[in-house]
Amino acid sequence: MKILNFASLLSLQNPALAEGFKSAEILSVSPLQDPHLPGELIKCEIGAQSFVLALICASFCDEPYFADLDLEYLSGESSVGEEEIEQIAEFLQGGCDALLIDDALIKTHPDAENIKAFLSLIAAKFEVKILNLRGERADLGAQERLNLSPLKEPENFDGAVVFKHDANDRLIGGRYFCMVAKIKGGDRVRIKTPHLNLEKEFILDEELKGTIALLGSSGQGFGGYNFELAEISKV
Repeated sequence: MKILNFASLLSLQNPALAEGFKSAEILSVSPLQDPHLPGELIKCEIGAQSFVLALICASFCDEPYFADLDLEYLSGESSVGEEEIEQIAEFLQGGCDALLIDDALIKTHPDAENIKAFLSLIAAKFEVKILNLRGERADLGAQERLNLSPLKEPENFDGAVVFKHDANDRLIGGRYFCMVAKIKGGDRVRIKTPHLNLEKEFILDEELKGTIALLGSSGQGFGGYNFELAEISKV
């Protein structure tokens, strides 16, 4: 089985599904390294999955929309180069069984409508199933005709970023997150974003790299896109 994985952190978001894919050939495209998922990672910038999907479509689609895109700009902003796009296209052409996404890409990502159109084009071209984190076909809506709009610029994620999930209720980050947020392990902190304002104890995990911390809602859910720039302060 071959899986092209666009889920941000599959082993945390759905451990059972990740376990089921343990023997699969997996190529992941994500801002986060998943230490519990096999296969290769093509790391992209936060929120830039729309740019990556547009680049994939531009590699095979002759629609004028894609001919007018500044591919070098999209590549630079997403940190995914031409060789990596070719690698993804070859992976899809080589009998890929499914392209896995999390719901945030098609529901709360700022460019969700374009993303759904890009995914529909990829599904039709490569005869690949688009699956959500429940292992079901993702709802991409009616795509009878290609309805594309100008790509939206990814939001600014320079600073302390939280990745929101439902697996637990903890705030866990690495050393670089501590440096940016000016906190240390064990601190009680307030986390403020456009969609939340709450307090949690910060747990330091030396294995986590980068300036993204994992913020759990313990199944209660969060509003907005699952990555957010956060204002962190000690309580």
